[in-house]
Amino acid sequence: MWTGRQTLGSIESAISALHVEQGQLDQAMRSAVADTERLRAERSQGLRELARIKLDEIAAGRLVGNLDAGERRALQILNDYRLRITTAAQQCALLQKEVTEAEAVRHAASADVESALNVVDQLRAEAEGRVQITEAWRDAKSARDTAEAIAVEAEKKAAESQAELDAKKKPYDDDPLFAYLWRRRFGTGQYVGGNIASMLDRMVADFIDYTSVRPNYAALIEIPLRLKEHASVQRQAAVEPQTALAEIERHAMLEAGVEAKEKILAEARHELAGIDDTVEKKRDMLRKADEARAALVSGNADAGYNEALNTIASADAADSLANLYAEARRTPTDADEAVVGRLQGIDRKIGDTEGEIAKLRAQAAELSRRRSEMEGVREQFRRTGYDHPQSTFNNGDDIANVLNGILEGAVRSGALWELLRQGYRSQPTRGSSDFGFPDFPLPFPLPGGRSNDATGGAWRNPSSSGRWAPAQPGPARDNGDFSTGGSF
Repeated sequence: MWTGRQTLGSIESAISALHVEQGQLDQAMRSAVADTERLRAERSQGLRELARIKLDEIAAGRLVGNLDAGERRALQILNDYRLRITTAAQQCALLQKEVTEAEAVRHAASADVESALNVVDQLRAEAEGRVQITEAWRDAKSARDTAEAIAVEAEKKAAESQAELDAKKKPYDDDPLFAYLWRRRFGTGQYVGGNIASMLDRMVADFIDYTSVRPNYAALIEIPLRLKEHASVQRQAAVEPQTALAEIERHAMLEAGVEAKEKILAEARHELAGIDDTVEKKRDMLRKADEARAALVSGNADAGYNEALNTIASADAADSLANLYAEARRTPTDADEAVVGRLQGIDRKIGDTEGEIAKLRAQAAELSRRRSEMEGVREQFRRTGYDHPQSTFNNGDDIANVLNGILEGAVRSGALWELLRQGYRSQPTRGSSDFGFPDFPLPFPLPGGRSNDATGGAWRNPSSSGRWAPAQPGPARDNGDFSTGGSF
């Protein structure tokens, strides 16, 4: 079984591994571009030699001049492109190192929160065991349970009455004449109508026996309202015995020394919040640097690299260059045959190298996609609150296997999120979930455990509070800010 912290650490490690792989691709890309530069320089030199062998001095000079201008520009652009890839890769590597270090610090801070929470939970459970054998606690508990049962029953009846209301009032609402008179408040002090309107409304009322039916409809609507008011009174009446019980339980915890440990927990939470903010800021910087690197490596949005390709293509398409090859083929000599053979070999290598660059670009795009998906899972993990100190996952081995599959490119990240959702559990506490409720400063909200729950990460706010355990099904209770964490 993995804790939420350990699971998040595994996801972050996988993302770091993808960043390392991206760095390796960047290095291969730089090497391939450097090979292109070298081969282009060798090709330019070979063309100069061939021009001097096959053409007269004036024609050779003109061709060599054109080649020099085009090749020099292309090589300059390629060199600049390679240097920019190098700079972008170095920046990403540096930021990734900072993010990894910051995540390690946060991992330690999160472990401190878990440890502090564990100590508080232990003291709380010990206090509960001692106080529950006292007569004062038993009496207070009995009074609270009685008041709670009355309130719950009143809330149940109010809810049932409200649920039945729509069905019972439907025949009245479906009668257009009755509905018309009811909206006009006919038969009440709120009715307003002129002489003619009153006469006509009276005729309609007599026709449908409105005077006899209206009290029944009014009572039908009134009953749920009165039951709701009664339930509210009973719920309010349950507050005092609940408070009295909570005071006894809180006193027991204070005697157990919980206050000092609560302070340590609060300080650990504030420390974690500050570190978490630092991690997120560094991640944002890394994300922007990754986007710039991806655009550069792809070549699609890089004007400089495209200019180099266009410059080379223009030089290769020159009529004089085509004539040079044709002349070399017509009058072969040992000298020009050797140069032509060398040039043909260089052209093949250039084609292979450019093919390798295209392949590396495709790999970089695929890797960027996988990493982006993993980062999306990490953010959803945190938004849902799966990194909560009480979160666990009972399928750690399966999660590890899927993470390996994602690193190998064999599995999509959607499978990982489904495993996380299925394996998530909230670790039970040692004592009762409502011991000390509502006066005891409960730790912080539990995650909702739902993939679309955006409030689960509220526990990282050091000022938030919540339950010790998932809320049990039943009528909602207005006890302050205890709903921020959702229910499991």
